[in-house]
Amino acid sequence: MHIRLLLLTIVFSCLGDVFAAGETTYQIPLYGNTYYSRTTESNARFNFGHAKDKSLVLSGDTSITATSYVYFTKGQQPQLAVTAQGKGRVEVTVLASGVSPKVTVLKIAGKKAKAYKIGRITTAVDGYVKVHYRLLDAADKVKMETLVVTGTDKKPVYLYEETNTYFGLRGPSCHLNYGWRKEGKEYDWATISVTVPEESDQEGSYYMALGFSGGYFGFQNNGGDRRNVLFSAWNTEDSDDPNAVAHEHRVQVISHGEGVTARDFGNEGSGKQSFFNAGWQPGKTYQFLLHASRVDATTVDYSAWFYDSVKDQWMYLSTLRRPNTEVLLTGLHSFLENFDPRQGDKTRRAYYHDMWVRATDGKWKPVKMAFLTCDDTGRKGKRLDFSGGVEQGRFYMQNGGYFDRPEEITRELQVERTDSVPPSIVLSQIANIEEGCKTSNLK
Repeated sequence: MHIRLLLLTIVFSCLGDVFAAGETTYQIPLYGNTYYSRTTESNARFNFGHAKDKSLVLSGDTSITATSYVYFTKGQQPQLAVTAQGKGRVEVTVLASGVSPKVTVLKIAGKKAKAYKIGRITTAVDGYVKVHYRLLDAADKVKMETLVVTGTDKKPVYLYEETNTYFGLRGPSCHLNYGWRKEGKEYDWATISVTVPEESDQEGSYYMALGFSGGYFGFQNNGGDRRNVLFSAWNTEDSDDPNAVAHEHRVQVISHGEGVTARDFGNEGSGKQSFFNAGWQPGKTYQFLLHASRVDATTVDYSAWFYDSVKDQWMYLSTLRRPNTEVLLTGLHSFLENFDPRQGDKTRRAYYHDMWVRATDGKWKPVKMAFLTCDDTGRKGKRLDFSGGVEQGRFYMQNGGYFDRPEEITRELQVERTDSVPPSIVLSQIANIEEGCKTSNLK
């Protein structure tokens, strides 16, 4: 703590040489707002949000750049500087939409941190300004702490030092909460299709298709050749440790499909999960199907199927039995998240469309309405790179990558649906796939 206070004292003492007195100054920590262009052994903890030394270090490799992101509203003219120590020349490139790049070479010299002036820019749109840093000589070593901003009449958006850096680097998750229920009816089947554009297929993404009040179902880009379809249900006792949950509150695996792994999960609540590597492809459309059936007054079985459009085949994941549950399908939603902090500077998008729900009376209903929400990172304004809307009759969500967007976005969404024919799914055949797999009866 004393070292940190000493550093801040040094930094503030040298700002007077860079900025005019009396101006509001924002000290933006590079840690949590900056990504290295390539993860190495030396910077991995910084990129992952778990670093002990929170300095941005440039040393030994001129091919690696680091990029900081700060959100400004249109018409601002911020003055920028960076606090640094060490020895070396650093090329700084500032990019803002609608204006020419600003390139400055800073000559860093000194064992104590001080502010080095980058210059003034103008923001033409609401959005993120990107500040790139690159060492010009591999023999040099420079440590940087903060990006200093002054000259704005509106506070910029960035991750504060008190923010959980791990989640901040991951970026905001966004959700579509669907409006579809009719009073007095229960719903036991739901289906939705999801399309991930090729340019939006990012490692670390979870494109969750059908969430419900007891679990969730979607697919992921897990990196390399792993592209899992995942179906999970939470235990009914709150614990991150599945082994600490009383037996009467645990989800049971009644059956699972061939090649599907079914096991406990923890650390985000706990429950049972089932998954397999589907090898799904961006640019293709895939369908998800969810069924809820009541076992008794307080127990419900949830079953999930995935339609592989490339193979033209329905794949059965599992049936998960959830105790202490009285409702069938409620709280239907989709979400889009990045679960890898190293990938938070990349933009992902997915389209969610052709959603139907079926009531227990056998009548199908198209879903036309959704409400866009987000997690604390977006809701509390820590990051603003999330959005959603309607394109070509499809809902979409987008997050990550620090893209430009207005401060205010539309939250209540509605699609025009002219299709009145329920989905051509032969539910009896689907059920037969499930029945044929009820041999493992895992607990």
